[in-house]
Amino acid sequence: MNKQDLQSLLMHQEAVRMVRADPSLEARALEILERWDAVASIRSKPLRDEWKRIIAEHDWKLALEESDRGQQLRQASPLASLLPEQVRLDIIQSARAMHASKGPRSPWKTRYFVDTEFTDFIDCQLISLAIVSEDGTEFYGEVSDFELSACSQFVRAAVLPQLGQFPGRSMPAAQLRDELIAWLLAVPAKPKRVLCFDYQGDFDLVLDLLDAEIPPGWKCEHVGGQLDMERLETYFREHGGRHHALHDARANAFAFR
Repeated sequence: MNKQDLQSLLMHQEAVRMVRADPSLEARALEILERWDAVASIRSKPLRDEWKRIIAEHDWKLALEESDRGQQLRQASPLASLLPEQVRLDIIQSARAMHASKGPRSPWKTRYFVDTEFTDFIDCQLISLAIVSEDGTEFYGEVSDFELSACSQFVRAAVLPQLGQFPGRSMPAAQLRDELIAWLLAVPAKPKRVLCFDYQGDFDLVLDLLDAEIPPGWKCEHVGGQLDMERLETYFREHGGRHHALHDARANAFAFR
């Protein structure tokens, strides 16, 4: 095995270890694989299938132990050189970014970043809502009974085509309200819980959905001036999904400083 093949193998192994160690990387790794599927040659299919099998596994602890014992390294060795260098780098960089940004920045409070999509600035109806916490907890739901006729041309072009990516998360507004209240009530009271938003309209839509009654114990904070725009753009370059509520909320959580 030459030096280049060895480096490829080690990078592949590092990516495998990171993905297996942290289930929250699953969606990001799948996004990379989907982009790869569109351009990869037929020779790459065995390794693509291997990655998808790894991501599909549910026993993460066992998978990590297997990786540490070197079993995955031996399994991957005949195929590792097929993994394009940029794909290896994308997966590893995504893993490092997630690990670097994960976890509350304060021992006294945890921030929960809110984002919404809506029909139009004038006839404003909620389309989707996402909350992403600093510790990786997420809530997402789409409204199934908004009025399509109320959507602006921009929303029709940029927002509506991205709906439906998460099966079972489209529901009437009344059900979304009930699920959101249940989720907010289930979040532990300590450390202090803070709903963060970068646009007042997002918070207004949450209030409207909840009939202006946020469960007791929740604080609110406008963080529009505390987002690092460079980190925000880095997120979208790596993961896409701009104008999808869940991706926008993840991007804000990543960019907060």
